[in-house]
Amino acid sequence: AGEPLDDTHTVSPMMAQYLGIKAGQPDALLFYRMGDFYEMFFADAEAASAALDIALTKRGQHLGQDIPMCGVPVHAAEGYLLTLIRKGFRVAVCEQMEDPAEARKRGAKTVVRREVVRLVTPGTLTEESLLEARRHNYLAAFAEVRGEGAFAWVDVSTGDLTVAACPRVTLGPMLARLGAGLWWLERAYLGRSEPAPEAWQARLDALAVRLGLRRAVGLRVSRSVATPLLIGWIRPVVLVPTAAFLNLSPTALEAVLAHELAHVRRGDYLANLLQTLAEAFLFFHPCAWWLSRRIRELREHCCDDAAAALCGDPLILAEGLTALERLRRNFSPIPEPALAAAKGSLMIRITRLFQPQSHTAPSVRGLALALVAASLLGAGTLALQQEAPKAERSKAAAAPAPSRETAVHEVDFSRIKVRHQPPPPPYPAEAREQRIQGTVVVDLVVDETGVPIAVKAIEGPEALRPTAIAYAQDWRFEPLKVNGKPVQVRFKLTMPFRLR
Repeated sequence: AGEPLDDTHTVSPMMAQYLGIKAGQPDALLFYRMGDFYEMFFADAEAASAALDIALTKRGQHLGQDIPMCGVPVHAAEGYLLTLIRKGFRVAVCEQMEDPAEARKRGAKTVVRREVVRLVTPGTLTEESLLEARRHNYLAAFAEVRGEGAFAWVDVSTGDLTVAACPRVTLGPMLARLGAGLWWLERAYLGRSEPAPEAWQARLDALAVRLGLRRAVGLRVSRSVATPLLIGWIRPVVLVPTAAFLNLSPTALEAVLAHELAHVRRGDYLANLLQTLAEAFLFFHPCAWWLSRRIRELREHCCDDAAAALCGDPLILAEGLTALERLRRNFSPIPEPALAAAKGSLMIRITRLFQPQSHTAPSVRGLALALVAASLLGAGTLALQQEAPKAERSKAAAAPAPSRETAVHEVDFSRIKVRHQPPPPPYPAEAREQRIQGTVVVDLVVDETGVPIAVKAIEGPEALRPTAIAYAQDWRFEPLKVNGKPVQVRFKLTMPFRLR
């Protein structure tokens, strides 16, 4: 009979459903509704328990290993969502779509039907309790149809929408324009600040001389920031929160200021602007995001090393960082300060200060080369992604229906690994006008390379079926192997259509 396809045949029906839904949301934490709680499992549970500081437990086993699990109450989910969003996570909310009593009518072991009803990101927040009253919450998108491009940005919380024609060749300048607008907003914070006392400006100047800086660096006090913030490259200014003068010792505050001056010496403000532009252009590439996050972490480590060396004792800088962390927890900052560039607790940086360093932090040139490499890699990937789907669609259209002589293995979707999931298609215009919604079940036959070769809608409203079929044809999957050889597989894909 041969070897089994994999070991997931031992998974419970509930866990098989979870794995199938999670396969469609690989880049988000999945809030899986179970009664009065949203539960998370596996890597999602480990990440969420650390970010939310909640208990990590376990539920059953998978492939012989305990399944990590954590959860949050449904009635208190908004507060947890806010914490996760502020720490850089995306969250997919999966709700129960039927009453458990209805599910039990289909059998004692039947699983309640669940679907992802919302993807929560910083740009899609609408709840007043999750939004900051003093800042906009923009979401941007670029689309290209029949060679014509457009760029749009919207504040979902206020409804302000701006759309501009934007061919692909002008996308870079458009993003640069938006980046310049964000830079101008940062400069506006200087208008709500005051010059620091002359004695502290003199201390900053003395630190700059010791670091070898030849240009003047201004020092101002502001109530609008939670931690010291560097603004500007040609005429840099360090903003310091008023509370820092009251809660930090003079030596600890000097060490923190030395950290900001190290950013000036390295030219990190300009590097960060260019890096943000690269992130916006290469938002689709996970390698670029990983590299960008790593660059920011190393940038902070480098400046920590410089500040610790200047003050002569890492304990002094650690004292200052600890005090700033306490201040930041009691404050909701509008900009993203340099001290928080790595996003997260400062404890990792504080601990690192007491560990012997066996290597030198990378220079600005090294970081720039890494960023350029990521940009080239992303540009090449984008070009390949534009050409590959065309060739694969042609192949799928020209390929004959699977032969009776070819063995087609029927499997559950939870056993399938998704290689590429295209963006959701536009809602069918006719169905929208008639307020038609529902769930379409599509039967797919996928060849040995993971490309659909036969697609058929077997359930769901007729008006939605053509769109579901066209959407399913653009999916790509990892080949499934039996006895070490790729095989053709048949499975069902569920596609919900909901009008908002």
